[in-house]
Amino acid sequence: MKALAVTLEGLENITQLDIKEILKLKSEVIYKGCISFNVKAEKDLAEFIYRSRSIVRAFLLLKHFTFNDIDDILDNIKDLEFPYLDDTFVVRCERNGAHGFNSQDIERNIGEFIAKKFGIKADLDDAKTTVFLEIIDNNCFIGIDFTGIKLSKREYRIKLLASSINPVVAYSMLRLSDASPEDSILDPFSRSGEILIEAVLFFKNIPNCVNIKEKLLFNKLFKVSFKDKIKELKNPSIVCSDNLQNNLRAAEINAKIAAVNKYINFTRLEIEWLDTKYKEKSIDKIITFPIYPSNNLPEKSLEKIYKEFFYNSEYILKKSGTITLLTPKKDLIEKYSNEYKLKKIKEVPITMGNSRFYIMIFKK
Repeated sequence: MKALAVTLEGLENITQLDIKEILKLKSEVIYKGCISFNVKAEKDLAEFIYRSRSIVRAFLLLKHFTFNDIDDILDNIKDLEFPYLDDTFVVRCERNGAHGFNSQDIERNIGEFIAKKFGIKADLDDAKTTVFLEIIDNNCFIGIDFTGIKLSKREYRIKLLASSINPVVAYSMLRLSDASPEDSILDPFSRSGEILIEAVLFFKNIPNCVNIKEKLLFNKLFKVSFKDKIKELKNPSIVCSDNLQNNLRAAEINAKIAAVNKYINFTRLEIEWLDTKYKEKSIDKIITFPIYPSNNLPEKSLEKIYKEFFYNSEYILKKSGTITLLTPKKDLIEKYSNEYKLKKIKEVPITMGNSRFYIMIFKK
């Protein structure tokens, strides 16, 4: 049977890595943010959802097709056989792109069709089975939802900032950096702490849904249990720093909720003092989301911070160390990194909402 995992556009390779590590399966990117893979049993898809840190959702895929309008969608599903339709059902739709209809139109029309064809009752509040449509541009993916919630909304994130990073992106940055538990890791623009919280959770092999398993929709369809193998993390060198006390406090609270605060050292520090806090060539990985220009923060005001960041990073990085950062302003990052002879070795463009960001990796 075929499954579909949905992630952010640009991070498909990270989800493929998760599929390979968790299920030992091959996968295929079939559209932006959409990865298909074959599972032998429903419980395999359930386990992937339970463990993966890189996905927004995943579901049992019944059909993938392209369409022109809502009538095309109805035409494409009229002969589909839907599993698990033995009780109440509901139709849910996530839609991205320009269409002559909205998600509610899809939910209503598909719901009416299923109710009439199969003679079962819709229940908008507590249905046993959720028929799910992921519509992106003129591509439609329809199936049975095993998730029910956005997995990018981690339960530990109770202190959010306007500048908080999406945890799926934070996890992906960690994987792209190739960081290991033995590395000394620094996030000098910690914001609300997601990057290093995700690092510890990954290093300890803690499943993403360990505390919310009962909320996942596959529980309504079948019973399944998983065996967790939590790893020890001995003497980690993981430092979360920020120049704003409010940011640091948010990071500390979130880390405590995630039960990983004892593995992270929190410190308030201005970027200009990095070279006094850390010895030369002492850090393996810098993974961070620097502040960037906006309407309220002109580029000129950040010049000093960017110069100090790259100057100090070059000083404290080990010879084999790397900087992995997220930015919507790649030209600005390249401008200042070049001043300090840092070489860009990787660039991954990603899409968050309607905005383009870049994960960039530099070495000495």
